[in-house]
Amino acid sequence: MSHKLKIFLVILIALAITTGVYSNKVNKISETVTNISTPTLETIQKTEITTPIFFPNLKQGKLSKEDIILNSNLSNKEDILKDIISQLLKKLEEKNILKKENFKYEVYIKNRTLYLDLDSKILSSAKTPQEELLLIYSFVNSLLTPGGADHIVLLINGSTTEKVNFINISKSYKLNSNI
Repeated sequence: MSHKLKIFLVILIALAITTGVYSNKVNKISETVTNISTPTLETIQKTEITTPIFFPNLKQGKLSKEDIILNSNLSNKEDILKDIISQLLKKLEEKNILKKENFKYEVYIKNRTLYLDLDSKILSSAKTPQEELLLIYSFVNSLLTPGGADHIVLLINGSTTEKVNFINISKSYKLNSNI
């Protein structure tokens, strides 16, 4: 046997041993179970969706803003808007802008126009034109900020009305962040 053939066989045997050792290590690693963290349905449902609501700050004469957490069980736009209104009414009651009372309201969207039907008692609680304007825009900005509509038409007790107290509300309202 030639010297070159012996060297070739030694290299071949060393290569076979090295490959075997490496293969054995890879097999041992693949036997180890690695836990993969996947989100459960509960963690997916706990994702909080927030949106701002706007309410009158009568001392400063402008709207204040606060983020609210929307109910995660809501599936359609109208229910989401009703949740926003419900939380806004609670905030207005907390700030003593509205008396604690069950106010009736309805909201629906048609062709990117949001129709908001309010109880007349909501706007009649305003004592000045500025308070009434801030109250109107607290609803307008809170409902238009999440998107889905371009403007709001206010209805009072199911019908269009020129005014409740001070301001002509027969027009449609757009988002106004400067108020």
